[in-house]
Amino acid sequence: MSTLLEVKNLSTYFYTQDGVVKAVQDVSYEVAKGETIALVGESGCGKTVSALSIVRLIAEPPGKIVSGQVMFDGTDLLKLPQDDIREVRGAKISMIFQEPMTSLNPVLTIGRQLTEALELHQRMNKKEALKEAIRLLKLVGIPHGERRIKDYPHHFSGGMRQRVMMAMAISCQPQLIIADEPTTAVDVTIQAQLLQMIREITDRLGTSVILITHNLGIVARYASRVYVMYAGRIVEHGPAAAIYHNPRHPYTVGLLASVPRLDEARKMRLEPIKGQPPDLIAPPVGCAFCPRCSQADSQCQTNGHQLVEVEPGHFTACGVVCKEARYG
Repeated sequence: MSTLLEVKNLSTYFYTQDGVVKAVQDVSYEVAKGETIALVGESGCGKTVSALSIVRLIAEPPGKIVSGQVMFDGTDLLKLPQDDIREVRGAKISMIFQEPMTSLNPVLTIGRQLTEALELHQRMNKKEALKEAIRLLKLVGIPHGERRIKDYPHHFSGGMRQRVMMAMAISCQPQLIIADEPTTAVDVTIQAQLLQMIREITDRLGTSVILITHNLGIVARYASRVYVMYAGRIVEHGPAAAIYHNPRHPYTVGLLASVPRLDEARKMRLEPIKGQPPDLIAPPVGCAFCPRCSQADSQCQTNGHQLVEVEPGHFTACGVVCKEARYG
């Protein structure tokens, strides 16, 4: 498969009164055409900031993309003029935001919010855009589209609002969809329905997907490759099967151990990851996970971040594991 998106050495900082928050540091990943990848990690690890940096939605100030490249279909998005990047957002790259109630405009009808992008990017007239908006609502499982198109966001449940966000995301048939925690605000039954719907629609359209989540348990059946982030960096990445069956970074092991499993005894206790994430204003010199890691040795406190291939296509930034792979 040919590469659609390639993020190279991306760093995004926030300049605050307390200091510079290094939210994303030297992050690199790629997405092939028609592929779904997952960015996983706990809150504050830099997943959403890296995704917002792709479409340059970082508020400046205090945020700033300080270095890196975002190559999309051969074009560096970070070098595009503002007018050109607006043509990319929504039309070629769309985003499903984490909380639809704060993403949808409460004073505009659902119909207006759907037709706006169709009129702007697809050059449809009002009648054509309205007809397409009703079709999109039906496609994402919202019945009686002719009537519901006149409703406002507060008339919909959390799951239905997220379906509206999905309809907006696919309205212009983008090449890439960034789904930022698309199931956070809904219950587990609706979670499965929404994820399956994203998969079916994107398979039909041939769209690539970046699925952002803190829950490793929900991406196993949807993503071909997984990137694990911690403290603004990618600490492990590889094929989904390798990440799940043979995790090589202690942080990934901890994430998997904290996910409930149906094949375990009911009395088995979940193992939380002890400690707190580091302060990104003054990140550790060595491995950022070192203070929380039971396997850490003296070199972990001083050695910098470096991803090493431990098996074909599977990379980890754990110095202890890399040492074992090199000399074991």
